[in-house]
Amino acid sequence: MILEPLDQRTINWDFSRFESRDCPFCGAIGAEPSYIRPDKCSVLSCSTCGCYYVSPAPSEGLLNDFYSSYHIAHFGGRIGGGVENIKSELDVLDPLSDPRLSFLVKDMPSKSGAEYRVLDFGCGLGEFLYQAKRLGASVAGVEFDHAAVSICHQLGLESVSLGGIDVLKTIDEKFDLIVLNDVIEHLLNPNQLISALCELLDNGGKILIWTPNGDAIANDDRKIALRVDLEHMQYLTSGAVSELCRKSGLSVYHYQQLGFPSDSNFIVDLSERSWKAQIKSRLLTCLVDLGLMAFVRRSLLRFGYKRDIYLSGGNYNLFCVLVKGGLK
Repeated sequence: MILEPLDQRTINWDFSRFESRDCPFCGAIGAEPSYIRPDKCSVLSCSTCGCYYVSPAPSEGLLNDFYSSYHIAHFGGRIGGGVENIKSELDVLDPLSDPRLSFLVKDMPSKSGAEYRVLDFGCGLGEFLYQAKRLGASVAGVEFDHAAVSICHQLGLESVSLGGIDVLKTIDEKFDLIVLNDVIEHLLNPNQLISALCELLDNGGKILIWTPNGDAIANDDRKIALRVDLEHMQYLTSGAVSELCRKSGLSVYHYQQLGFPSDSNFIVDLSERSWKAQIKSRLLTCLVDLGLMAFVRRSLLRFGYKRDIYLSGGNYNLFCVLVKGGLK
């Protein structure tokens, strides 16, 4: 099935730098293509663990080039607004409106007064770490994009390091919570990352994963997950989570499907060019051009607006927590 575009952001991949691969979670071979994404990438469905994954996929070198300037290329407007705008947005946000931060608050007492240590791998602009620090955690981060690392440092997150999985070998402390916010879907070898992160977990420590829910794809007639964020290399399912646990000695501590995709980067539906959608698209364009997007976002937050991706009624996002050392 060939899927139509739904994302304003397009990627013109260099397919001469693509390589075939097996299932990134269980290693099964021989899967047949199920879908062709709008970026012309083939999406295969693994008959063993049920995950969806891109193959052939960009080579490691091609992905490294892509992510070295990822935030400037795809979210440059927000970075261009300056760190003060980002900080003011974060300061008016209620951290507990985010289920991931709510989990952190509930888990912190398990340290019985000791310092609660959080590592955010692929921390982006540092939004999660900023809020975790406000809530009393000791925080560190790793990020591949140099512009994003600079923003983190300006936000007071000095312990954010530039790099990827190689940086983990230089860290000599253990963590109570390691966070992967919209990260695991981007990697060519997610098992390798989970294994490396387990080495940095204290006994009883946890890995929090937030990612598009692969189990929702089969029942979604519009296949939204496969039509947006076209840099995703795989889509996590319950079977894939079981494989991660089996290979790394982890156990499932929390498993939840919730929320809806953010429509902030959706183009007008190609089959329904309604006047409402056209007005919304033009309004968003004007706000960006006038530099008012950050002001509008802050105003909405002050008046109690919450992003709908956190609502529990949907199933677009997968929010799971894996624990080291087994359940107590």
